[in-house]
Amino acid sequence: MTTSKNVESVPAALRVRELMTTGLLSQAVSVLCELNVPDALTTPRTHTDIAEEVGADAEGMLPFLRAACAAGVLAEPAPRTFELTEVGQVLKSDHPTSMRNMCALTCREEFNRTWANAIHTARTGEPCFSVPYGKGFFEYMASNREFATLFDKAMTSSAAVDNLLSSYDFSKARHVVDVGGGRGAMLASVLKSNPHLTGTLLDLPHVVANAERTMAEAGVADRVTLVPGSFFDEIPAPGDVYLLSRVIGNWNDADSLRILKSVRSVMKPESRMVIVGQTPSENDRTHYPRQLDLYMFALLGARLRSYDEYQELFTQVDLTATDQWNFPDSESVLQARPV
Repeated sequence: MTTSKNVESVPAALRVRELMTTGLLSQAVSVLCELNVPDALTTPRTHTDIAEEVGADAEGMLPFLRAACAAGVLAEPAPRTFELTEVGQVLKSDHPTSMRNMCALTCREEFNRTWANAIHTARTGEPCFSVPYGKGFFEYMASNREFATLFDKAMTSSAAVDNLLSSYDFSKARHVVDVGGGRGAMLASVLKSNPHLTGTLLDLPHVVANAERTMAEAGVADRVTLVPGSFFDEIPAPGDVYLLSRVIGNWNDADSLRILKSVRSVMKPESRMVIVGQTPSENDRTHYPRQLDLYMFALLGARLRSYDEYQELFTQVDLTATDQWNFPDSESVLQARPV
């Protein structure tokens, strides 16, 4: 009979040491993803076989592979032989819910340099991304096409499409306006699942330019109008549902109110606003929502909001929340209507 480790017996100093080096595990996983190691592990393989296939140094690879074991994405069933765990399967490029692009994004130099200046956020309440880069996150992304492309791919691969489609009933709607919808993955899925709908996608010109392919691949291009623009300016009308996925959670209260007011100004009495985003709750099983809250504030000066905090924003722009579908540790769905 095996016994579990006695957590209480571990000294506090050792716990802190472990905590302060946890980030190295995410860096190790990111390196392995960049080298295409998850795709190479179709069967258990030795570190030398893996290194030869991905073009890396065998001894250099070994500590990264073992760090990935500590992270729970790999296992070492025999000395220096490695295989993917169930968790590690989602790092494969062809996995239906692949997290590969997200891993590649969050461990980039841009984020490492941001976190090196995190004390700025704690002291001033201002985002720290601009400290090393001299410009805000979205401004930087607009000037760096390679980074923007990876960001869009990461957002697409992790979009909470299933949460939205399993909870919200689009049967009474006819036209959906996706406000800040990126490359259109969310809207394309909504239209594909609801053949009676037409849609409009609004986002910045360089983002919308990449949406045509998304719509064509989903077979819904003939039902979509692509509109280049900013949600701080004019919002397309008319719409039965105004979809804001990962929008309000990216902005502080003042800017969020500007966006909500802009959308509210074109809503019909029967229109509905649907917000998709992370909403921390007592039902969460992991620390991820609180970690993401810190991430968003340091990066953008934004914070995740509870249902009641959304309601506080809504009351300032003549909206009221009517329904919420909560998904623990994931993105929830919130509906609001005009007052």
